[in-house]
Amino acid sequence: MLRTTALYLLIFYMCDGVEPNACSKCVQRKIACIWEPHTKESKDDLIQQIVQLKNRNKDMTEATNKSEEEKRDFQQTSEWQGIILQTIGQNGHDRQIIKRLREGQSYQAIADWLVEENPDYRGLNFEPAARHTLTDVVKTFEAQCQGHDGLQRRGESTSTGTPWIEVSKDNRLIGHLFDLYFTWVHPVHMLFSELDFKRDFREATAKADTTYCSSSLVNAICAMGCHLLESEKVEEEGPLLDLRRGLNAATLREGFMDQAKKALIPEIYSELTSTQTFAVMYLVEFSSGKARIALGYLRLAAEGLQSSSGGQSEEAFDMTFWGIKTLITSCVGTTYQKLYAPVPTSDTPFKHVKLDRDKDVWRFYRQPGDEREMPTRPSFAIVTACHQANLFRFADQAMRFYCGARGKVTAGVVVDLYRKFQEWKENLPERLQVETQSNNPLPHVLYLHIQLHTVFVQFLNPLAQSDLFADAQWQEIRDMIVTHAKRGLGHFQRAIRLYTARFHIPLLSFCCVHLADAIFVYEPETGPDVLEFALTMFQQTRTGFALCGPLQQLLRQRAEKFNIQIPEKVEPLLGSISHFSMDEILDACTRLAYTQPLEQILGSLDPNISKDWPEGGPSAHERSHSSGGDRMQIDMLLNDS
Repeated sequence: MLRTTALYLLIFYMCDGVEPNACSKCVQRKIACIWEPHTKESKDDLIQQIVQLKNRNKDMTEATNKSEEEKRDFQQTSEWQGIILQTIGQNGHDRQIIKRLREGQSYQAIADWLVEENPDYRGLNFEPAARHTLTDVVKTFEAQCQGHDGLQRRGESTSTGTPWIEVSKDNRLIGHLFDLYFTWVHPVHMLFSELDFKRDFREATAKADTTYCSSSLVNAICAMGCHLLESEKVEEEGPLLDLRRGLNAATLREGFMDQAKKALIPEIYSELTSTQTFAVMYLVEFSSGKARIALGYLRLAAEGLQSSSGGQSEEAFDMTFWGIKTLITSCVGTTYQKLYAPVPTSDTPFKHVKLDRDKDVWRFYRQPGDEREMPTRPSFAIVTACHQANLFRFADQAMRFYCGARGKVTAGVVVDLYRKFQEWKENLPERLQVETQSNNPLPHVLYLHIQLHTVFVQFLNPLAQSDLFADAQWQEIRDMIVTHAKRGLGHFQRAIRLYTARFHIPLLSFCCVHLADAIFVYEPETGPDVLEFALTMFQQTRTGFALCGPLQQLLRQRAEKFNIQIPEKVEPLLGSISHFSMDEILDACTRLAYTQPLEQILGSLDPNISKDWPEGGPSAHERSHSSGGDRMQIDMLLNDS
């Protein structure tokens, strides 16, 4: 009892740390007096705490698992998005993808559809497209150009960039793109004076445009050069390498195109450099499989010739005028779209242009370093462009006749135009001849002859498709078509063996389908060889030129119409040929077919054309070069060596 009372008193009188109830000991020591009451936890209390801790741990585990699941979902979604975004612009699925997104389809559903369309994608690890930023892509390509001489301007290092380009400040990358453009595009489509352009480019010290060089033109040239970029030197091989290479090149190309468009302000539309830029932008968009957009730029270029100013020399203007006029004719000949054409100031192309330039050289340029290692040879680019302009003058006349602009197409008209084509060929200087050369012809010289034979085929085909000729006359026309188709394809084979098919610009792709189609129609027994050759060529060319995908599909469908099957050995090389929608085909051809619109052309033929048809046809000696039983053997020579 005494112990209990003492404990009670101790507790009752013990301070609780609240003044003025501090205990005397704490007061004497001048310290804070805090009383902590004694507590005793029961077993039940401990068990309850353990249960609470277990529940808390369970909640944390579930949250962690949910986070991991969300992370996996995010990674999977990111991979699906990567497949979608990396496919856009490469295989012509753009509009289908956008349509499916608008319909509310999930990323997984769209990605599964793309993989089904492209079985080669299975098993590939796709990086999220967000990683492929323009900055990353620029760094990748700049790293590949280490050691490249570039287009270093006066007093500048290779890393200071040009005053016109914001996409990259590395002159080595810009120089690489320039070299690709002036090696493979400029000799075929000479839209401005290379000499004057490069001089102004090197000497410019400010961002202001000069007489021959502008920000928009520089960026458009770089954008076109992106179509020709080759391997990024990564470890992957096969479809993944091609996919990533195409994606990065497309990203870089769009960066340059955006800057070119930004620089084209209304105040400079009338400058000749802007007209030249519109023409190059046509090539960029046409190569990207955006033909309907491209046609708008070509129209701007054509109209610009009538109002352009800028003080360029007569020589430079002559190059631009005939370059754009030839480009328009080639466009009409491939898409069959009527475009406004400028009126020539002279019947003589390149009248003010010096054709013989000993210092102009060409080298087989593909990669940085080739400018030092590959041997040079005379270019003959200007004289080639001059004769190309003359060829397309006659082609333009033929198309105008077939469109009914100059009355009915009579036998006399056909003979006269055929004679002009023949005389053009016979009057070519020896340096542009290919049959007699023992050495290797330049690629643009071979391309010139490919264009000639394509023009012949397109000129003669409507005659063979009409029912106006007697059997013997029809056979003569048929033999001439087959002869020219074989010769054109033979030049293709030679060009690919010497220089690869990788750099075939759109004009050449359309030449290929027209020449191959002539064989399908008029000598189908040779069709499998030609189909194998053409499809394999497109498989290589489409790496940089998106329009080749739809053309490949159309060519395959056309062959099936004539019961021409793809040889079994080619199927594994082709993989899955994507299905392209109507809009995607329109963006490649501006029509749903690459073939001539015969229903519009045949009405222009004179009903009495066969009565005045010369004995032996327009050119009897041409037929003697063709052997009816001669079977064309196309070797698969598509390689990068």
